[in-house]
Amino acid sequence: MSVQSASPVLPAAAPPFLADVSDYLGAPERRFFGEGYKRARHHLTGFHIPEADGAAAEAPRLGATAQVTYPSDWSRKGEVDQRPHLSTVDVLLLAAQLTEALLTSHLGLTEQELAGVWLARVRIKAGSRPVEDDLAGFPVTAYVAGRLPSPQPGRARTAVEATVGTLRVRLEADHPDIRPGERPAVEPAVRDGGYGDAGRLGGQRVESMQVRPGTNVATADVRLSGGPDGALGGMEGEHQPSVHLVDAFVTALQVGQVLLYELDQVPRSASDTLWMRSTLLEAATPHRPRIAPDGGPLPLRAELRDAVLLNNRHGETWRRADIVATLADITVVCSVAHRLSQTTT
Repeated sequence: MSVQSASPVLPAAAPPFLADVSDYLGAPERRFFGEGYKRARHHLTGFHIPEADGAAAEAPRLGATAQVTYPSDWSRKGEVDQRPHLSTVDVLLLAAQLTEALLTSHLGLTEQELAGVWLARVRIKAGSRPVEDDLAGFPVTAYVAGRLPSPQPGRARTAVEATVGTLRVRLEADHPDIRPGERPAVEPAVRDGGYGDAGRLGGQRVESMQVRPGTNVATADVRLSGGPDGALGGMEGEHQPSVHLVDAFVTALQVGQVLLYELDQVPRSASDTLWMRSTLLEAATPHRPRIAPDGGPLPLRAELRDAVLLNNRHGETWRRADIVATLADITVVCSVAHRLSQTTT
């Protein structure tokens, strides 16, 4: 692809203030980043030790078959139901479930210890093609890629490399400092209420979105509702209620969508699929209250970086950009791209 233009800023006509992003993007129940992602159901079956080569050959590892189901109206643009595909949220939740099962088996963690494990860093890289036709059953694998220090005494971190469909994921989990081999291994399993359980996913309202004039920067208030009201099993269970990595991701992407569409004056109903190229999620702490200290909404800051127009050999123009946001001590960096219609280029 050739670069057509680089690093523009939002036009002066962009709305400087939105009381609610749903006024711009549409009803949340008709949008993936609004409510659609919560309607997916994830299943892991057939745990086994997969064949491996390279770095994974000598490492503790785990494989399974994943299934993701979506209702037909999971996301709509205008009056058209969008074709389901394996989303970043799906990949995060499936990779986290694999990590739970692998760490529990590898380190012999108790239920209580597993509830104190938390994800400090997750990096997701898209594959060469989207997963659209194989959602009824596709392979997932994970292996222990290394042991890392934790900033907290008595704890350590384990890096896990996972493959979910065609996507690659690296997760860094902070856990009690238990050495491999200290305890007997246990059978891997996915537990109810674990990190990938849909019951952990509450609702989000993104309000009071304010765009800074002459920039690609916006601030907003995020009101979180629902979700766990107390401790759960599975990773991060003892820290509940807490802001989920998914909360940070989907709110960042909603504000990022507004900025992207305004950059090129694209109505959402006429926009093409927003494809994720890579995503980085970093959490500074597992203690992330779902309300501000004064009981109000949480502040979010988001911006577009490195926004460029690209022309491909098919004569299409694509917008590529990084959405960078912070919410509740979670940093999101999501590199995205979408195809622009000829009328907007």
